[in-house]
Amino acid sequence: MKRIYILLISMLVWSAVKAEDNTFYFTDAAIMPGQTANIQLCMRNVATDLTCLEAEIQLPEGLSVVLDDDGNPVATKFHSRTAAHELLTNVLDNGNLKVLISSIDADLFGEGEGPLLSFCVQAEEDVLPGEYTVETVGESLLVSNAAEAFYSVGVTGNVLVTDDPTGITTTDNGQQATDDKIYNLAGQRVSKAKNGIFIKGGKKELHR
Repeated sequence: MKRIYILLISMLVWSAVKAEDNTFYFTDAAIMPGQTANIQLCMRNVATDLTCLEAEIQLPEGLSVVLDDDGNPVATKFHSRTAAHELLTNVLDNGNLKVLISSIDADLFGEGEGPLLSFCVQAEEDVLPGEYTVETVGESLLVSNAAEAFYSVGVTGNVLVTDDPTGITTTDNGQQATDDKIYNLAGQRVSKAKNGIFIKGGKKELHR
């Protein structure tokens, strides 16, 4: 009986370590009222070969998901980690963003740590400056190539809404998003950039 008890304890400890070594998280972002910004969803997988991620993301009041002309969320995947995967996104009736990134052939995410995808959010014109929290709701699912399921609860990220443009910085992680489509600041897809500020490849560009 004692041997069985020790075995159960060992299995629980192993599972806890394994789940801790396979996590995902948001990068922090800064945005001005009426403007847009990209938030990255990152993966840290150092213990298990993972192939699928499903999550529901809740935005705070004053922030919303940017949509393209077809009504789809503006989101891109990072090719270095998800080359063989498909990214599916949808805005639910409650305003939450649903994301699913998977491979029909169970291809693996790139190992290590870094972004899997990014999505574009917009701050309302009258949103008050301050720190806002982006978070997952319910149980977010990670699936391994052995069909093992891992769950994460309460993953959060911070969005700083500021009226000081000098407080906004861009982080370069050396990886480029795969989306080269052009969007205006209202989140609408355009055929080409004319005069003004546009979003291309997840970054703002000024055209004159």
